[in-house]
Amino acid sequence: MATIKDVAKYLGVSVSTVSRALNNHPDIREETKKQVQEAMETLNYTPNALARSMIHKKTFTIGLMIPDIADSFFSGNASGVEEAMAKSGHSVVYVSTSRDPEKEKRFLSSAVERRWDGLIVTPDNMDERFIDMLQKLEIPVVFLRRKPPKELKFPFVDANHYDGAAQLTEHLIGLGHRNIGFIQLPSQIGAERFEGYLDTMRKHGLLPLPSLIAKGGRTFADGRRAMESLYAANLGLTAVFAGNDLLGIGALEWLAIHEIPVPDRISVVGFDNRDYSNLHWIQLTTMEQPIIEMGRKAAELLLQMISNKEKYADSVLMETRMITRKTTKSVSEV
Repeated sequence: MATIKDVAKYLGVSVSTVSRALNNHPDIREETKKQVQEAMETLNYTPNALARSMIHKKTFTIGLMIPDIADSFFSGNASGVEEAMAKSGHSVVYVSTSRDPEKEKRFLSSAVERRWDGLIVTPDNMDERFIDMLQKLEIPVVFLRRKPPKELKFPFVDANHYDGAAQLTEHLIGLGHRNIGFIQLPSQIGAERFEGYLDTMRKHGLLPLPSLIAKGGRTFADGRRAMESLYAANLGLTAVFAGNDLLGIGALEWLAIHEIPVPDRISVVGFDNRDYSNLHWIQLTTMEQPIIEMGRKAAELLLQMISNKEKYADSVLMETRMITRKTTKSVSEV
């Protein structure tokens, strides 16, 4: 089996030159790095990960906690993380917690036991014990699509949910809608979207009645139930803002079943721009989040913290983009 000494001898350079080339050191020319890479392939040399970690006192591994890998949003986040980490030579250990608080805590324990270099987390259950475990970690942590509680000073990467919701509400008001219902998403980001809706309605002198607010959930069925509730309680309803695309599509389904035309009778908007929102028979107006870029940015922020040996850094709030499709219409056109 070839060694780093064999690569150095093959190229006629020192072992330290090969080592610096492998670690992308700035004082090594790109041509030399390319020659080292070609020599490694020729000699079938693979750097010893254990030796590398001993030299640098790092495992070159980070942990990524996500609520549900089957959810296209979180798999998109993960793709962005993986892309950035691969460029830096770090491996990513995924844990899909299924929103289980005990799995989330076991993830933190694994980080300590396996000496990972840093963590990117999207927790759903930030109870006192979980917060205490995070506070005791001696490695960098970045929150992704979640904002940490005030007890924690860790940075986060998220979309600007408040501004995105405000833009969608402005869009509906600009189309002449005044009786705009809202289907709530039960989460921190759902609360931010709700605040964006409420503040924009109030800015225009529109004070939504309690009957215009419906509790939702995380499924299409929740959207159907909420739409039924809104329609029954508000005869003058002309538009609905669903807290996310799943709820929005559930609302569209209920309206279709009851032969209530969209957008001729009621306009509907969602949030997230999931793949299915652009299907031919859906065409939901929504707010797009930079899903992959959010993961990439979280990874870059974590790498910066690892490199600079910092536990804290500035958070990043990314802008959203409105996607106008076929589920909204001006009241004057109805």
